[in-house]
Amino acid sequence: MEDVKALLIGISGGLVVLALSKVYRGFRKRSIQDDIRFLEFERQHLEEMKRSSVELNRSSFRAIFALFLFIGLSNLSTIFFTVIDPVALSGVSLLFNLLIWAMFVGLCIKFWRRYDNLKNFKEATRKMNERLETLQDKLDKHS
Repeated sequence: MEDVKALLIGISGGLVVLALSKVYRGFRKRSIQDDIRFLEFERQHLEEMKRSSVELNRSSFRAIFALFLFIGLSNLSTIFFTVIDPVALSGVSLLFNLLIWAMFVGLCIKFWRRYDNLKNFKEATRKMNERLETLQDKLDKHS
């Protein structure tokens, strides 16, 4: 009876491992496909910005407005937490402001890189193509 029980536990454990590995492979494959789609979109967007000054201006204004939004949210949250003034939420206020300013800095770095890519367009597209090829190879391995 103990042998049958041990055998059933071993078989069920093996099935669980197989199922989890299949789910992980599917998740990884979807993740790589999403990365490929994003890189293709980014390359296309960069090409449009290079060709069209209108698209460049639109992107610039979106970036500026997004940065203004984060500055406004940071200032508004400070005022909001000052008006509420609970002692228990003072740490939350600081954490919230820190998170907003971190997003602000991250967005600045992202837009800085995007415009730097416009200056070095050939180099940027070459790097994107290399990343796309690497991701395609990974996707082929997972298929």
